Amino acid sequence: MFSKAVDVPKAETIIVGNEITSGLVQDTNSATLAKRLLEAGVDVSRVSIVGDDEKQIEDAVVAALGRVDLVVVTGGLGGTHDDVTKSVLARAFGSGFRRDDEALANIERIYQKRGAEISPLALKQCWVPEKAEILYNEKGTAPGLLFKKNEKVLFALPGVPLEMEHLLEKYVLPRAARPGGIKLAHRMLKTTGIPESRLWELFGPMEPLEKMVMVASLPSHLGVRVRLSAWGNTDEETAHKLDLAEKLLRIQIGEYIFGVDDETLEKVVGEMLTRQGKTIAVAESCTGGLISHRLTNVSGSSEYVLESAVTYSNEAKTARLGVGAALIAEHGAVSRPVAEAMARGVCETAHADVGLAVTGIAGPTGGTDEKPVGLVFIALSSGEQTLCEEFRFHQDRVRNKERAAQAALNMLRLWLKSSDSWVPCSGGERQD
Repeated sequence: MFSKAVDVPKAETIIVGNEITSGLVQDTNSATLAKRLLEAGVDVSRVSIVGDDEKQIEDAVVAALGRVDLVVVTGGLGGTHDDVTKSVLARAFGSGFRRDDEALANIERIYQKRGAEISPLALKQCWVPEKAEILYNEKGTAPGLLFKKNEKVLFALPGVPLEMEHLLEKYVLPRAARPGGIKLAHRMLKTTGIPESRLWELFGPMEPLEKMVMVASLPSHLGVRVRLSAWGNTDEETAHKLDLAEKLLRIQIGEYIFGVDDETLEKVVGEMLTRQGKTIAVAESCTGGLISHRLTNVSGSSEYVLESAVTYSNEAKTARLGVGAALIAEHGAVSRPVAEAMARGVCETAHADVGLAVTGIAGPTGGTDEKPVGLVFIALSSGEQTLCEEFRFHQDRVRNKERAAQAALNMLRLWLKSSDSWVPCSGGERQD
């Protein structure tokens, strides 16, 4: 990731498991390892995925140790017939085996807690390589292992993500960063409502930004995340670089930035509603409650979310929201007038400060030449004013619903940000 001119420790990860190579189980360990190691100041330069095959594992380990000083292996430490990683590593580091009493005690504790009898396969896990440091695993029965040889370090961790992450935090990260090395820092700016190509076109030349930080552009169907990575001799120096880079981005594309790092759009919107003392009610059709689900994922949302209505049928729109049957007959349920009537109706009946409504065609059926799949109308009403935008999404049913919910929350964010000066979103442009 980093320039060769930057003195950053390099690492490689090796993910072991037939279930991974066959596609039966999705690998999440490599992403977690790369993210957390990078945050600790270590750059993962290569990821290898191999099956439960001794030759493949050995070849991958030997090759990795020939390139970098730090290797992290996950998987194959259990007691079943296909868990061969431990024996391969013992052979590679010229080690015999011994029984570890603390590992045995941990196995006994876990099985006692489960109220189950210890199986012979589980007992195999307390036999560990003599030349390895044992990484005791309170989250599972398979301990991790640490091997060292000629300045090379290899961590072997269980493949179960919960156990892997536990040992990563407890043992790997505290030892991974080079003492006295350069300081790395990262910041994630989250944008929505604009496709990646348009975002960077709007920003302009990248040279001023890249003189301060490294930039990773991470598009998805919900928006573009911009990851900034800086380095320096001190934490203050790297933080200063990130601050300058973020300031430069906000000058050019600040309208589209809704959050930083772990902030979610629904959390940001919730904080704005709370700060302004406003309440909200939501009426949903094609999103089926997804907007309300996201709003109420935030702790304390009961202070501003009054109610939600999933008015999927035309009859529900009329009975619950007061949308005229004649209006629906004239314009269709998926239309600007109906979306506006839905927003006004839920705002008035819930006695909320703002009503948010969505109606659309999620697909894959139901579209016409005039109203294709992906057509969505999102309306917002404050009683005094009613706003509506048309979006045209172009993906599958689930993604169309997710994008509609994202657009609705972003529309709410922009209205809260400047309710007396409406700035429209970018409509239904593709973001991925």
